[in-house]
Amino acid sequence: MADDQRRTDGTRPAADRPRTVLLVGAGVMAEGYLHAAQALGLRVGVVETPTRRAVLADRFPCLVDFEPVDESAAARDESWLAPATTLAARLRPDAVLGFAEPHVLATAMVQHRLGLPGPGLDAATVSRNKALQRAEFGRTGLPQPAHRHTRRLSEATDWALERLPVVVKPVSSQGSQGVERVGTPADWADAVARRDTEGPLLVERYVEGQEYSVEALVHRGRVLFTNLTRKETTGPPHFVELLHEAGYGTDRPVLRKAAEELCRGVVAALGMVTGVAHLEFRAVADGEPVIMEVAVRTPGDHIMELVGRAHRFDVFGALLLLALGEEPAVPDGHHPVRSAGSLFLSSPGSGTLAALDLSGWADRPDVARYDARLAPGAPVRPAEDSGDRLAWAVLDCATPDALRALAAELVNGAVVDLTDDPGAHLETV
Repeated sequence: MADDQRRTDGTRPAADRPRTVLLVGAGVMAEGYLHAAQALGLRVGVVETPTRRAVLADRFPCLVDFEPVDESAAARDESWLAPATTLAARLRPDAVLGFAEPHVLATAMVQHRLGLPGPGLDAATVSRNKALQRAEFGRTGLPQPAHRHTRRLSEATDWALERLPVVVKPVSSQGSQGVERVGTPADWADAVARRDTEGPLLVERYVEGQEYSVEALVHRGRVLFTNLTRKETTGPPHFVELLHEAGYGTDRPVLRKAAEELCRGVVAALGMVTGVAHLEFRAVADGEPVIMEVAVRTPGDHIMELVGRAHRFDVFGALLLLALGEEPAVPDGHHPVRSAGSLFLSSPGSGTLAALDLSGWADRPDVARYDARLAPGAPVRPAEDSGDRLAWAVLDCATPDALRALAAELVNGAVVDLTDDPGAHLETV
């Protein structure tokens, strides 16, 4: 509900009826919203594919309505606006909440039309376009890499060759898709040969430094809570994330302060109003963060669950209350109770997945949940984007050292058998 509890048509909700939330997108990592909605006594209408809706329907009694999205078009931003608008007209929701990248713009448009809380159209639009982010952060003087936005990769050749190594990335993608570090003139020539007709791309000077993210809850432009997450990746050229460590930085006060100040600057630059911000950055030094990108939606890789585990509060419930126009009670984020992480397994080589044995991950008290992502018969390779990862686990440990030791033990204990069958068919589980 809008912050003054009044819709744009001037009416107020009936005090005696359950409040309704329209959830645009409800993937696996959005299930926290459904659990929280049930605990809060909310009704939920969901925009999703029929297949995904069938998985959810019997598990969540709070689901009261549904509008389908075409399975074949679900990855496109444009596919979500019409069904979200249709369901909003039917439900007259008190809140609208989007889940992942393709849902951001449709959600913001419906929020705007209904006068409901959200990040705002400006913030949502900039969130979905990395070139617009670079323009806005440049306008406001926030630290970011030197960069060029180019229609064709070849047009940036002179600029890039003077600044190697550089990073090439699409302007609107997720999960490390299309992100590539280019280190030498020969590598640049190869990238141009492969990607010159790909369309608009960003070329950025490579920033050496540890990767982090800040997860922030924002209410009416004010940052209520921040969490710092440390990353481990595959490294160059693709930097696919293999470990996220939430609740980080209690022993790094300079880093934490710099990250919080950067986050507040980004929220102000976006003109963000209400919701969640996920800011990724590299730290050249503890007091020198450099922005990589920002998103005004639920971060992937189970990070929201990690935030809740590390700080011991219902972060999904807090986000629902924000969407309803309320200010939730949240910790300040400076004193995490646990060290929570999400671990991802990359294939040791290329071929066909013959078997994946994760039995060594079972019955471990600090392993909260785990599962395989790819099934036997799938073609695999060392991860070049997040879709290549074989398995995941959510870890909940007493200390950062215990978390990192457990992550290393799980990776070493996983058994991955590969064959060379070139006719394998990709199947996720």
